[in-house]
Amino acid sequence: MGSIYAKAVTTLGRKPKDPVLPETVLVYQSAMADPAKLSEFRRAVGAPMNGVLPSLYVHTLAFPLAMSLMLRPDFPLPLLGMIHLSNSVRVDEPLKEDEAFDIEVKSENLRAHDKGATCDLVVLIVVNGQNRMELRSTFLAKGVKLRGEEPVKKAHEAFAAPLRTASWKLDAGTGRRWAAISGDYNPIHLSGLSAKALGMPRAIAHGIYLAARALSGIEPSSGSYEWNIEFKTPVVLPASVDLAFDAQPDGYRVQAWNARKGKPHFDLGLKRN
Repeated sequence: MGSIYAKAVTTLGRKPKDPVLPETVLVYQSAMADPAKLSEFRRAVGAPMNGVLPSLYVHTLAFPLAMSLMLRPDFPLPLLGMIHLSNSVRVDEPLKEDEAFDIEVKSENLRAHDKGATCDLVVLIVVNGQNRMELRSTFLAKGVKLRGEEPVKKAHEAFAAPLRTASWKLDAGTGRRWAAISGDYNPIHLSGLSAKALGMPRAIAHGIYLAARALSGIEPSSGSYEWNIEFKTPVVLPASVDLAFDAQPDGYRVQAWNARKGKPHFDLGLKRN
C-alpha cells in the first residue's frame, strides 16, 4: 500500500473531460487471513473472537487490489483526494478464519454528483466458484464533470440527535494507528498538514474504521445479512462522537453525530436475511 500511495501522486493530474470507467477486473486467488493482523484489527475496533472474519477485515485485505485498479492508466479519476461516501455490503455466509477465498475487483456506476462525479468499487469474495460476499464502496471525485448528465440533487433532511447510547473519544493519532493496521495511508487521514494539502481542515478518521467499530458488537457470526453506511460529515480529529444503537426486529440502526455541534457523521443499517 505504501508504494501504491507513492504512485498515486501521479493521478492528481487526471482531469478527464468525458471519463469512462474501464471494464478491467482484477483477481487475486487463494487469499487468507493473517492471524496477527486479524488480532490487531479486532483489538482496534473491539470485534469478537468468534471464528469468522468481520466483513470489514475482508475489506482491508481486498483494498490494495482495489487501489491497484484505481491506479491503472485506464482508470480516469484521480486517486488522491477522492471522498468516501458510502458502503454497501452483502454477506451470504461469513468466511471462517482459516478459509481461503478469491478476490475480484471492478469499477462501475459512474454518475454525476452536485460536487463532481461518483463511482462504485465492487469487491466480490468467491469460494469454490460461489459468491460469499459483495462489498461496494462509493467514492466522490470532486470537480469532475460528466458530459450531458445533470446531477441529481439529494435533499438534506434535518438531523435531530436521538438518545445517546454510546460515545467515542478519538485522538489526533487515530488515523495513523488505523493506517498501520489497514494499510490505508491516504494523506487525508494522517496529519493536519497532509490533510490540508488535499483540502481538508485537519486529518479525518477513516470511514472504514468508524464502520468497523460500529459493527463490532452487532455483526452476525452466521447466516446471511447485509448492511450499509452513509457518511454525512467527516470526523475531524481529535473528536468526540456520540452514537445511538437502536435494536430493530431484523437488525440494527446506528447513528453517529458530532457531540458538540450536533451534526450527523454517519447512518448505518444492518439487516439479517
